[in-house]
Amino acid sequence: MNLKGKNAIVTGAAVGLGNSYAQALAAAGVNLALCDLRPEIIDLPKRLQTYPIQCHSWQGNVADPDHVRTVVDGAKAKLGSIDILINNAGVWAGSVADDPMDKSLLDYDQVIGTNLYGEYLFGRAVIPIMIDQGSGGDIVNIATDHMVTCGTPHHCCPHNPQCPWGESPRPTGGGDNMDLYDASKWGLNGFLFAWAKALAPHGIRVNALCMGATDSHMLRGFHNFDPSPEEEASWMRAEDNARVLLELLEEGPGGRNAQNLNFCVGRPVALEPPNPHIYLNPDQIKVKVVP
Repeated sequence: MNLKGKNAIVTGAAVGLGNSYAQALAAAGVNLALCDLRPEIIDLPKRLQTYPIQCHSWQGNVADPDHVRTVVDGAKAKLGSIDILINNAGVWAGSVADDPMDKSLLDYDQVIGTNLYGEYLFGRAVIPIMIDQGSGGDIVNIATDHMVTCGTPHHCCPHNPQCPWGESPRPTGGGDNMDLYDASKWGLNGFLFAWAKALAPHGIRVNALCMGATDSHMLRGFHNFDPSPEEEASWMRAEDNARVLLELLEEGPGGRNAQNLNFCVGRPVALEPPNPHIYLNPDQIKVKVVP
């Protein structure tokens, strides 16, 4: 499917992965509606003026329903339609099971609010528009390799000799200081499977990119913006993942649906063949091809 002239919303587009997604989509001729909590989002349309596209941006919190309405309604008004939603906005914060209650409440609002509630809000706002348009569409949620590392499903492990974990498959989960982060990302499976089933009759696909250690603002922040050369050399490149995103979208309505695409260190950053579904009846997620 040729993406030129399509219209996309990208959340969390100011820096990192979201910025790479926005640049790759712009280069492919996709008109953009961008948002982020960071102030850099305001100047991003100017930086993308080299591409012959429309581009608009809004600053705000994806966990704020009013902000979500502003972005989605603005995108529809300015671009005319919404064909693609890239639910990318996300945060990381350390949290453990015995954290004090006051810290836990703040962490919950920040992490669950951004990573799960924000994607929920944008989905709820965009999906009725996509259905009414009657022309299909794509929703891509950005998740984590913690939920689909080579151990899930076990048979999908490629047993790459360069895997840094030694004997594969690597176990799932990010660690004992990531309970909220992992919960927010595992929760996206609920949206992935349920949305894919509900939206397939409307020609709308729903997939997820499950990101491992990729050079981004979030990952650099995890290392206090001073990673060791060895650590940095092991990271995947955001530009490579953006290329895979385009390939996923270019599959069109006949492409994969309800798939978690695994990008963990040791795997190639490539659009691998889709995995057989073991949690869903494939007939439930067969996408109707919209004329």
